[in-house]
Amino acid sequence: MSMFFADAPEMQTLSAPCPWRRYFARQFDFALYGLLWSLAAQWGLRLNIGGSYVMLKVLSTVVGAVLMVVIEPFLLHFWGTTPGKWLFGMEIRTPNGEKLAIRTGFYRTWQVFTGGMGWDIPIWSWYRLYKSYQASTAGELPWDIDNGCHIVVHERKTKWYRVLMFLFAWLLVLAAEFGISLYADLPRNTGRLTFAQYVDNCNNVLKYHELGWSMRSDGSLGQGWDSDDSATYTPEVTAETDADGYVTAVELHIDTDNVVIGTGADVKEMLYYGYALPHEKKTMLAMTDEMRQNTEDFTATLGSLTITQKVTFENCTVIGEGENRIYWPEEGKTGHYTMDLRIAEN
Repeated sequence: MSMFFADAPEMQTLSAPCPWRRYFARQFDFALYGLLWSLAAQWGLRLNIGGSYVMLKVLSTVVGAVLMVVIEPFLLHFWGTTPGKWLFGMEIRTPNGEKLAIRTGFYRTWQVFTGGMGWDIPIWSWYRLYKSYQASTAGELPWDIDNGCHIVVHERKTKWYRVLMFLFAWLLVLAAEFGISLYADLPRNTGRLTFAQYVDNCNNVLKYHELGWSMRSDGSLGQGWDSDDSATYTPEVTAETDADGYVTAVELHIDTDNVVIGTGADVKEMLYYGYALPHEKKTMLAMTDEMRQNTEDFTATLGSLTITQKVTFENCTVIGEGENRIYWPEEGKTGHYTMDLRIAEN
């Protein structure tokens, strides 16, 4: 037995130990790499990776894998473990008890991703994880054998406090992910906004949230990157400014026979995220259910702003109640819908 293990008798090396500990440790590490990507993508590049674009989801997986392959070898070389493995009391060493060389760590991590995780391709990755589980319970895993290393564990069985540490750390990651997304919802221009900043905010929000409109330099709405050129109406958006050029109020007016569920909700969201919330330096958590609803009159306060909405439906039948309420055109008649929303400084 090497000097390393002689100096640390409480440690043990197992040929292919603790598959579940290794699996959860790997998932935690991958979540951390994803967190780094979320931070860079949403705050730096302004990519809504939580949106509906499939390519962005694929890109997130690819970047997470690249970060793992790049960062993990350095962690194994300088620290001898990763955050996930550390939580479960595991380290990776050579038979002589030394930390892995960076090159060895790279080859090992690459084999884990391609052979163990199956390139993170749906279905194929599940199969590779199952085969890795079988290999782990039967003997050493290929990436350990090929790179001449072993998993070193501090306890034969997982201690209860390690499970609590893992759960707490996972909650911190989820909270950080939520916080990143929460902050990324708001454009960079905050506080009192000039007209140019307001227009920039609205276009930023429209694109980031994939709302399908664009705002012209004069503050009016035009067809956007996702909108249908055959749209039956274009919402009217106006803004008021003071003598210094700061926006003091914005208004939304909709008048259409196109009575559908959520009519105008996208532009209303633009005004909340592009003007109201950044004006008050608040996140979406400050929005009330009343402010979100789209079918009733209301007056609400958001910091120094007052939000007023007036809605009318004509020739419509009300179906459902509360949040489930919808308005359906009466048979043989043309439904009509109007909304007037004003957000103004008190």
